[in-house]
Amino acid sequence: MVFIRMLPTIMKKILLLLIITSFSVNAQQNKTVNLKWKISDTLTYKTVMNEVAVEQEQNEEETDSLSEVFKDLFKQIQKSAGNQKFETKLYPDKKGNVDIAMFLKKDKTDTTDNIFSGMAGMNGNVVLRGKVSSTGELLSFYYKSSQNNLISILFELPNKPIKVGDKWKLKVDMISMDQNFVADTLFKKNEVRLDKIMEKDGDQIAVIKYDIEEYVSGDFGNGLMTMFAGKSDDDKKTFMKMTHQATGYFSINKGMWIEYDGNMEIQTNFSMMGMGGNKRTEFKLIPQK
Repeated sequence: MVFIRMLPTIMKKILLLLIITSFSVNAQQNKTVNLKWKISDTLTYKTVMNEVAVEQEQNEEETDSLSEVFKDLFKQIQKSAGNQKFETKLYPDKKGNVDIAMFLKKDKTDTTDNIFSGMAGMNGNVVLRGKVSSTGELLSFYYKSSQNNLISILFELPNKPIKVGDKWKLKVDMISMDQNFVADTLFKKNEVRLDKIMEKDGDQIAVIKYDIEEYVSGDFGNGLMTMFAGKSDDDKKTFMKMTHQATGYFSINKGMWIEYDGNMEIQTNFSMMGMGGNKRTEFKLIPQK
């Protein structure tokens, strides 16, 4: 305190401001927050799901003409589906939960159709549905795991009070094999973390980091599936690795994502006539006014 009294007045003010600011930042980072969806009306997000196929090395067994035909067909389907535009709507239900529906959004000037858009059109252009509680707990257990995985990755919240540095898990199992597969090596990381809380335009923003990874390798007991795995007799191991890294910015005051950016990657040596293989998908949620 003697040191402070010896400083010039202007320096005292600067030092005092720095002390107060440091105090405020520490208090902000140590406080507990509840992340909740606050949906009073329909909330709409422009939804980006850009899929990029990664070329694999071709085995000699896969060079026959039939395999090439299927591979080219799948690439065309994948390309057309990957160029689709989506829109996700969140609706409040009567119990305070949140209904989620993702729609294929077709441009009026686009007169082209493909298998994906044709099937979506038969269901009102709905490609995904789900339900979460206001605290972000996944409620739609009755849907397929592939649908619930995407709902969890994009809309699940911790469902408990958290502070900066706290971690939690999502209800996801991204890799799915049937009874023909026998695993010998496996690994799973499921970690979501509140990285920090920041102030922006008078709003409190929770910055959330996603780090999810699943890996499995083994053998298919079924000889037919082993053939599709494209492995030689010396190397029969089939593997699949899926990762999802993302950063989300959740408005604590408004109860909604103001931004979500993520990347999901699949690496595998399993490819059925060109259908499968490595790919990367970019995810974005952009709120629409």
